[in-house]
Amino acid sequence: MGLRCPTRSRVVELATIPANIPYIRPFTERLAKWRDRFVDDDRVRVGICWAGNRAHLNDRNRSIALDRLAKVLSIPDIDFVSIQKDVGEAQAELLRGHGVRQLGQEFQDFSDTAAVVALLDLVVAVDTSVAHLAGAMGKAVALLIPFSPDWRWLLDRTDSPWYPTMRIFRQDAVADWDGPLERLRQELIGVARRGARRS
Repeated sequence: MGLRCPTRSRVVELATIPANIPYIRPFTERLAKWRDRFVDDDRVRVGICWAGNRAHLNDRNRSIALDRLAKVLSIPDIDFVSIQKDVGEAQAELLRGHGVRQLGQEFQDFSDTAAVVALLDLVVAVDTSVAHLAGAMGKAVALLIPFSPDWRWLLDRTDSPWYPTMRIFRQDAVADWDGPLERLRQELIGVARRGARRS
């Protein structure tokens, strides 16, 4: 069974999902605005976004408490950058304790988000608009999703037909983030060893 495109007669199957990325690019002036906030070294830059809109009907399942990411944020030789827009004081304190650069609170709109994402090597995110933005930009994305995910992430896969640069880290059981976070931590340790690949 496929999806029928309303403007065309063809049916879209898994094998024919269009994934011509990137199809979103940041504005040049926004890149210039944010570029000076980064040190040009060989450390890997990883953006993090751990929560979505609290009004979302499934937010309690898709979002992660920031303190659950403590082991991930403790990985050495990674420049972690918070691209989370709404950050409480307790969360900001935790981020400071791990040396995480906090930029998301300064974003005026999604153009700022896109510019900072473009300056990162990888985005770690839960199922929010930030994950879709990074995927549409062709950025490497580590997507953390709940046991019963949104339909577009399908089942029993670690990749996404929508975003070829995305890797999916799924819960093995309802509400259990330990498994996917440990798999992510191991992956990031390897990424840190290899260093940045920015051009």
